[in-house]
Amino acid sequence: MSVLPWTEDYLNALIMRTVQEANILPVTSACNVSCVFCSHRQNPAGVQAYRVPPRSAVEILDLVQWLDPKRTVVIGESATRIIEGEPLLHPEITAVLTGLRRLLPKTPLQITTNGSLLSSAMVRLLDRIRPVTVYLSLNSSDPIKRRLLMRDPQPGRALEGAVLLGAAGVPFEGSVVAMPQLVGWEDLCRTIADLGRAGARVVRVFMPGFTRLAPPDLRFRDDLGSRLAAYLDNECRDLGVPVVLEPPLLTNLTPQARGVLSGSPAQAAGVRAGDVIRRVDGRVPCSRVETHQWISQAERPEVALLSEGEERTVHLDKPAGVSAGLVFDYDFDPRQLDELRHTVRRGRGQALVVTGVLAGALMARVLEQDIEEGHCRVLTVDNRFFGGSIGCAGLLVVDDVLEALRTYLSENPRYEVERVLLPQRAFDYRGFDLTGRHYREIEDGLGVDVRLL
Repeated sequence: MSVLPWTEDYLNALIMRTVQEANILPVTSACNVSCVFCSHRQNPAGVQAYRVPPRSAVEILDLVQWLDPKRTVVIGESATRIIEGEPLLHPEITAVLTGLRRLLPKTPLQITTNGSLLSSAMVRLLDRIRPVTVYLSLNSSDPIKRRLLMRDPQPGRALEGAVLLGAAGVPFEGSVVAMPQLVGWEDLCRTIADLGRAGARVVRVFMPGFTRLAPPDLRFRDDLGSRLAAYLDNECRDLGVPVVLEPPLLTNLTPQARGVLSGSPAQAAGVRAGDVIRRVDGRVPCSRVETHQWISQAERPEVALLSEGEERTVHLDKPAGVSAGLVFDYDFDPRQLDELRHTVRRGRGQALVVTGVLAGALMARVLEQDIEEGHCRVLTVDNRFFGGSIGCAGLLVVDDVLEALRTYLSENPRYEVERVLLPQRAFDYRGFDLTGRHYREIEDGLGVDVRLL
């Protein structure tokens, strides 16, 4: 990876967009571990990324005025080319967190951490600044295997931190990057169980990725995703905590519950993992995301569901704006769906919707009616620049799209493409991909209208 020398104007623009659009507060690019699966370790030359220089608590808190207090504020993640590190490593993190809570007294906070710095004092601080949810990247509860995966010099501290969070009642979710080729399948199940015993609300299992430059020990079989899904369903179903695979490898929009949080209104009403939500207050949802939104927004919603072949109706005893404790895989936001369909149906010609390999089947289902009516087709594009197992739309580059479009148009000469719709997340706010090339090169090279969605 090429970590570029930054220009002050561009970096400031990235920071502002991170704050205003994603409600993420950048803290530091420094990190105290070196994960073998880190997305920055095996990238081809030319990938543009930027490190945030050391910034004081005053400078960080000055950005709070641009955050949306009605949305969760996220710390420790990235939505742009900025490299995000371990937030608890910042020397003034106490001042940052207490200042943030002073300025936004009721706004929920979300902090992603590798857990190595979750001391008793830090957990007491997190307890004081509630509402807060900790996203703990444990990866393995076995100290030897965590050291192998993360080069953590004190690998037992993260699980101890999880136990401290649970004992204090600080809500947290665990995550594991699945690396069975290195640590074995049993370690995955054991780590999920340990997180559940510590009090994790949810455990997210992330499917790893490798590029064409990855060493042999980081590569895995093409069927790892399906094997992971089967293993989680068969071996990790009864561990006492909902387990979600990321990305979920979905092929439909059926609003089936992945899990139910312990002690939640949904559990009290008898909703179980695997139940399909048919209606919410009489309305039929179009996706899992819409189902979750409707239930969360409603006061004591009436939910019709299909459970083990039988339909029944329950009321979820909760106030408006509060989660019912249902866990869903993320599929498609209905607001994006409306925009997508509107753009697809504009004009007289047909649209070609470009997506990554991982989302191809789901996008085809989303646009099923429009495809049948001849408004569009879906083109899945291989991530040839990164290679390996990479298949997400956000890592496509101009060369990937140009090559795929030229091949497609030469093989389908009768398909009259009026416009090509590209995933916005593959480009920065100026329209440049991860290698610094503008999406307009596609338009100039093929002579078709190109738009970002």
